[in-house]
Amino acid sequence: MACPRQAFKQFDSSLNPAEDTSGIDYLLAQGYVAFDILKNHIGLRFGHGQHFLGDGHRSLFLSDFSTNYLYLQLNTRIWKIHYQNIFAELTQNYGETLRAFDLALPKKYMAAHYLSINVTRNFNIGLFENVIFSRGGRFDLQYLNPLILYRSVEQAVGSPDNVVLGLSMKWNAFRTLSVYGQFLLDELSVGDLVRLGWGWWGNKFSAQLGVKYINAFKIDQLDLQAEFNVVRPYTYSFRDSSANYTHYNQPLAHPLGSNFYEFIGIARYYLAPGMRLRAQVNYALAGQDEAGVNWGSNPSVGSNSRSAEVGNFIGQGVATRLLIAQLLWEYQIRHNLSLDAQFLYRSESAATFNSNTLLFSLGLRWNITARMNDW
Repeated sequence: MACPRQAFKQFDSSLNPAEDTSGIDYLLAQGYVAFDILKNHIGLRFGHGQHFLGDGHRSLFLSDFSTNYLYLQLNTRIWKIHYQNIFAELTQNYGETLRAFDLALPKKYMAAHYLSINVTRNFNIGLFENVIFSRGGRFDLQYLNPLILYRSVEQAVGSPDNVVLGLSMKWNAFRTLSVYGQFLLDELSVGDLVRLGWGWWGNKFSAQLGVKYINAFKIDQLDLQAEFNVVRPYTYSFRDSSANYTHYNQPLAHPLGSNFYEFIGIARYYLAPGMRLRAQVNYALAGQDEAGVNWGSNPSVGSNSRSAEVGNFIGQGVATRLLIAQLLWEYQIRHNLSLDAQFLYRSESAATFNSNTLLFSLGLRWNITARMNDW
C-alpha cells in the first residue's frame, strides 16, 4: 500500500553514469530553539521538524509521518488550558516527474491551533482548526492572528483555502483504563448531504477511537492498547495541490491517506529492569486508486478529478488488505544505549497483486527512539 511518493531529483555528479542522472535524497535534519516569553505560561519554539497532536498511536489531526518542515510554535498554558499555535511553511506537490537541478519547489503554508482543556481531573477535550493555503510564495498575514477562528478569515478572503476542524477527547475512566478519540471534519454541506445522500463525495471526515489498559489483568508492567481509525474517501484533499493536506508529497495526518478502515493492537511488557518486549498488529482495508481513476485514497490528487459525485463509500476502488505484525525486543545496556532485535511480517494483497515481506533485524541504538514500521 504505497504512500504518495517523492519525485525524483536530477543530480549533476560524475559518480552517476551519463545516461542516468536521476536519484532520491535521504538527507534529514531537524532542530529548534525555544525560550519562555512568560515563565511557566507562554513559550515559543522556532525550528525545523514535525508535530504530533493526539493521544493515540495515529493522529488524524497532525502527525509526524511526513518529512520535516519549517515552523513557529506558540505554547500557552493557563490554569487547565493548553493552547498551541503552529505556523509552518510546506512544500506543494510537484508530481513524480524528474525535476530540474537547482529548481526551487513551490511553497504553501499552514496555520493551526489546538485548544486542550482539562474539564475535570479525568476528562479532557480538545478543539483543533487548521488552514492550508498558497499565496504565490507569501504568507497571508491575516492567519497570524493567534486567537481568531481561521474559518472566518478564510471566508473573508474569498474562501480559497482548505480548512479542517477537529474535536478530540480523553477520559481516564478508571485508574488503569483510558479512552481517547478524534473526529476531523474536512467538509460539510448539510443541504447537499440531505439531497445527495451519505455517498456524496463532499461527505469528508475521519474518526478515531482507542483504549489503553495499563497493568492489564492486574499483571504489573503489562500495557495493552487497541485503536480503530476510519477515513472517508477524498478527506484531506483539495481541488489542487496548493492547499491539500500534504507536505512534500506525503500526508500530514495518517500515513495511509484516505479511504480506509484500520485496526491497531499493541502490547508492551517489561520482562525485567531495562528489558522490554513490544508486539504490534496493524490491519487495514483500503480502497486504492486505479490508473487514471481517482477513488479518493490519495490526498495529493485534486478532488476535482473524483470518479463519482454520489455513491462513494469507504474501500471503493482497488480493495486492498494490509497486515503488519511486529515483535520488538530491546535491552537497555546503559543510559541511552540499547540493543534491539526486531521481527516484521508484512502482507499486502488485492485482486491484481499479492506481496509478502519477512524481515529480521538486530541493532545497537544510541540516543535514538525505537520506531516501528507500521505503514
